[in-house]
Amino acid sequence: MSKPRRRQRDRLRDPETGQWDMDEVRYRTKGWVAVAVALTVIVGGIWIFGGRAWNALIDFRTKEDFIGAGVEDIQVEIPRGSSMRQIGQILEESVVVKSGETFRRYAQSRPEEAATIQAGNYRMRTEISAAAAFERLLDPTYIVRNMIQLREGQRLSEATASMAEQTRLPKEDFNALVDDPTPLGLPAWSKNNPEGFIFPDTYEIPATPTAVGVMTMTVSHFKTVASEIEFERRAAASPAKDPYTALIMASLVEREANGADDRAKVARVFYNRMAAGMPMQSDASVAYANNITGRTLTKESERAIDSPYNTYHPSTAGKLPPGPISSPSRSAMEAAVSPAEGNWLYFATVNLDTGETEFNADYAGHLRSVARLQEFCKTFDKC
Repeated sequence: MSKPRRRQRDRLRDPETGQWDMDEVRYRTKGWVAVAVALTVIVGGIWIFGGRAWNALIDFRTKEDFIGAGVEDIQVEIPRGSSMRQIGQILEESVVVKSGETFRRYAQSRPEEAATIQAGNYRMRTEISAAAAFERLLDPTYIVRNMIQLREGQRLSEATASMAEQTRLPKEDFNALVDDPTPLGLPAWSKNNPEGFIFPDTYEIPATPTAVGVMTMTVSHFKTVASEIEFERRAAASPAKDPYTALIMASLVEREANGADDRAKVARVFYNRMAAGMPMQSDASVAYANNITGRTLTKESERAIDSPYNTYHPSTAGKLPPGPISSPSRSAMEAAVSPAEGNWLYFATVNLDTGETEFNADYAGHLRSVARLQEFCKTFDKC
């Protein structure tokens, strides 16, 4: 005789008939509802409490500092010699950080790195943390480089036009300094003439440059280079005898020599011609006298102009021009105070493409070099 089967409360259907056991369904439904209600209460409580806790945390963290990736890009200038307190004030005023004092305290916690922060313009973000702002100031890739470049051999009018164009400052501001160069701090031996003292190089300028600031920078660099190569002392011992004459020679060499290797030789040719009472016959000086740019050689009519800068004119025999005709490079200045040894009286560039130059002690040799140049010019349109 079989025993009666016990009801199993873990089944919702009768195993024999397959019918729903409604008592069991109701029993389990009540349990599920109770669990769901409990979970809802718990989750809701966590949500409310968590939201309030999160808001409290955010309020606490942002009371003296921003968080997040920032809002928008901005450029900030850090002046030379700024303290961490001053940098913090600048960043706060630019809304980069929320509190300049928070930035200062953070920088104090990293003194060795803070000491390496450079003056300059930086790419920053508004509303970033003090720590993030500090890291950007340490990273040189965030420095904005405002650069201008001045080419070797430019005359003063070309250099000032270039500076005006690159800085977007009025050309009249630079011209005013040409007329009255007193603010530039020219050397005492400059004869108050800025021509030749605008040293050709690449310069980093501030975000808001001024004409006097930019030109003074180039003159200061000239004086630095002149000091490094002992220009004044060596000029006194050279055929030039004084630094201003040596600078005039350097400006001629810069325009006439086609390569660094030829500069000392070109200087020697001009010194030899001076000693012999011969005209310098520099096409570069004739171009300067006629305000010509863009070509190497000059025409007979241009070489006839009566000007102290026309070194073909008989009145200039044995003389250099009265002032520099260009901004010479360091190597041209070196050549002017240390000319090569040689008896050359002539030189001619025989290939304007490569700069090949021949030096001769006699006129017959020079004529052969000139013939080579004329032959070259038949196929070269820039003569």
